[in-house]
Amino acid sequence: MTPLAYLRTYRPDRAVLTGDAYNQGTVRVGKGDVVGVVMMELGGPLQPDEVVPFLESRLLDPVEVDLRVPKGLRPRVAHFLARRRGRELRRSFEMIGGCSPLRRHVSEQAAALQRRLNDRFGAATDATFRTYVAMRHGDPSMETARRRMVEDGVTKVILLPLQPHYSASMAGSALSYWQAHGTVEAPTALVSEYATHPKLVRALNERIDEGLQRFPREVRDRVQILFAAHGALRRHLHKLDDPYCCHVQATVRAVLDARTDGRGSAVAFLPPLGAGRALGARLSDTLADLADDGASALLVVPISFLSERVDTAFDLDVTVRGLAMGEGISHFEVTSGLNCHPLLIDTLAECVATHVEPDALAGGDGVIESDAPEIVTAGTAVRARVPSCPVCERSVATRTWRPEGPGYGPSVVEDDATGRRSVA
Repeated sequence: MTPLAYLRTYRPDRAVLTGDAYNQGTVRVGKGDVVGVVMMELGGPLQPDEVVPFLESRLLDPVEVDLRVPKGLRPRVAHFLARRRGRELRRSFEMIGGCSPLRRHVSEQAAALQRRLNDRFGAATDATFRTYVAMRHGDPSMETARRRMVEDGVTKVILLPLQPHYSASMAGSALSYWQAHGTVEAPTALVSEYATHPKLVRALNERIDEGLQRFPREVRDRVQILFAAHGALRRHLHKLDDPYCCHVQATVRAVLDARTDGRGSAVAFLPPLGAGRALGARLSDTLADLADDGASALLVVPISFLSERVDTAFDLDVTVRGLAMGEGISHFEVTSGLNCHPLLIDTLAECVATHVEPDALAGGDGVIESDAPEIVTAGTAVRARVPSCPVCERSVATRTWRPEGPGYGPSVVEDDATGRRSVA
């Protein structure tokens, strides 16, 4: 399906955009099952002449991008903007090697995750795990992933957006496009978010510790942390109760709670593509505020990106670095991407495992193996007190991972304000 064909047939479906249309519980697997893990990402151009088509595809996306033009005019406006802005974006890619590094990193993540799932959970489930990269824009496309799944005889599906925080702009867009191609003829579950998974938090803190070592010893103690999140639209917060900002804040709290150095910190959001009103504090404004407060050394942590891409390699490391220097912040670094960090691969594997229930353990609590932590797929429903989000002032519960026996298991938490449960 072309981006234009999708736009012409698009009808907003709240259940799909919020993920509620997908089973967020478990799928039953047994001997002979092939579990297809669909790793959903944004995508990126692989060579310079793909920059304009990539940008046009994004501008045609009615979920991710708000152009504020009538639907009938959107193709012409998107084409014009893609050609005009494509020159600037092409220069950005040229400065980081000529193409997006995202596909390479996600392909490596997929290979590592497939090995980890089969090594750790294959014997316990009598099933085979296969991973499929599905880009919202570009290759390998969602259509390619679907075709390969049919060829491989996939019988159960786990949808795994490669963003730890649920966002209608990102995960919702991917799910809507996936749904537009028809339902998959296999039981399907969704990993909706993993914002506070303890191994993700540990991986982020390891990258922070590595980043701090790049600063001169004499300034290291006064380095402040700026958590940078992907841009999102405020309209999703109001129309879809989008939990994105709350999930981002939950990760930041978990990371800071795990640290002992008591560093100053701030959270900001990259500007979204298009004309829509942005969610949260803008990165440029936050830089100015930090500089006004006397900050001279800053470590930027891409909190919502699991791998390197143009947003991190150029927007943060080049553009934002220039802005920081202009504000008088003389020491500036950006943490490396998580990419194939072993703790990230473990995080993704355990998230998938919590949505798999082996036939041999019918009525049990998840995937079990003798030499690895038990991954519990259901916890006791508890009423969680969630701190108010400084962006939207709501108290949206996130999936809470806590020790149960030798390993980590999620618990089902309930939003104090709405009574809605976040299924673990």
